Amino acid sequence: MDDLLIVLSNPRDGRHAEFNDWYSHIHVRDVMRLPGSSAVQRLRRVEVAGVETDPSFDYLAVYECQDIEQLSAGHGAVFTPMMLISDSFDFAMREAYYTPHVHRQVAGAAIHEGDYVIERIGAAAGPELVAWYDAMRMPALMALPGVVSGTFASVAAHQMLAPHADSHHVGLYRTQDLAATMAGWSEAPALPAEISLRLACYTPLIPRWTAGDVVHPSIEGRLAEARARVALGDRVHAGFPPELHLS
Repeated sequence: MDDLLIVLSNPRDGRHAEFNDWYSHIHVRDVMRLPGSSAVQRLRRVEVAGVETDPSFDYLAVYECQDIEQLSAGHGAVFTPMMLISDSFDFAMREAYYTPHVHRQVAGAAIHEGDYVIERIGAAAGPELVAWYDAMRMPALMALPGVVSGTFASVAAHQMLAPHADSHHVGLYRTQDLAATMAGWSEAPALPAEISLRLACYTPLIPRWTAGDVVHPSIEGRLAEARARVALGDRVHAGFPPELHLS
């Protein structure tokens, strides 16, 4: 399975419409044109009745990457016309490359359709946690109603930004019946109390696009991107904020 680039983000000042127009019609297309990109999907956070989830990030982008070092190098174009970053984007995000340990899927299921459930697991963990999760927690979650695929991954050796301590590992599950899946989620074997876990649910904003879908867009896609670029204008970030300690 490909490596993953997972980005959890929010707009600044509640500018959701502007943020989503830029992100869906410009930014993911720019990233998909870079060497090393394979596929992408954007999703928005949803609440599930009776389930406590993390409200920190309203949006999730899941990128599939064939070569994370090539993809990182391509991001050198950030803040240029090759990769404009809307000033509606808040840099208080979670972004990291992940290398999967295990991927499971239900035979014959449409694994690229449905909602996502994501678990972010803190850095106070090591190989023992990986082995336990693969052997105990993941099989129980995969057995829940609606679940069609699951991936457990840890931060990769190569990164663009320093990974945040609360997102050292991720469990990423696709479900075609979110309510039924979440009804049984708490029954899976629990992580040790000292290890942080943040759970959130997301539903698609755009279909999963492959790099080929972006490089060879439909007429509608080409027009949507052109319109979004005109709408974006010069409302862009000039560089990373100082608190990221980057240049």
